[in-house]
Amino acid sequence: MLLTGGNDSTVRIMDLKARSYEAVQILGDAKDSITSIDISDDEIIVGSVDGRIRIYDIRMGKLHEDFVGESITNVGFSNDFQSVIVSSTDNTVRLIDKTSGQLLNDYSGHTHTKLQLQAASWYDDSAVLSVCEKSKVFIWDLIGGGIKQILELPALAQTLSVHPSRYQLLTGDISGQIHLWITKGEKHSEKAEGAKSMSCWALPPR
Repeated sequence: MLLTGGNDSTVRIMDLKARSYEAVQILGDAKDSITSIDISDDEIIVGSVDGRIRIYDIRMGKLHEDFVGESITNVGFSNDFQSVIVSSTDNTVRLIDKTSGQLLNDYSGHTHTKLQLQAASWYDDSAVLSVCEKSKVFIWDLIGGGIKQILELPALAQTLSVHPSRYQLLTGDISGQIHLWITKGEKHSEKAEGAKSMSCWALPPR
């Protein structure tokens, strides 16, 4: 199955094995453009410019909505699938309980007012990470909420991806480069020396 979201405020679910290009299901609850989608075994989470996150429980056939307020640019499950990480254009990343909708923590200090920026958590959910409009990656302690590290990027990056079992991440920037970052220090303690880009390569021009 393939899920797509667009400016028509819908999420379309496509069956890649079918010969038809028609969606097998359309989720049309959003009131503005869809900006982000994440999935688990039995849930779909959707972020929208209308300031709401929507969690579709496929198994139970239920929809749960939480209102954040500001335009949402990225949503994603925490690695234990109990919480949702939400990026919005008020310079804030939020950690929200998936079931109750309760705000568990928020993270700030970075700049996020216009662009679609991605956030995630380490594989063990010890920290929350987000790219920034000032060409940086911010790393916050998930529980305490304080800034643990700031990575200086060579160019503006809007996307990141974390390693499934190590404190490593990839960033993709507007110069067409992908950087692999190897962080130093046990769980990014205050004494950690920082991180360094171990390798990078340019994507071929279009």
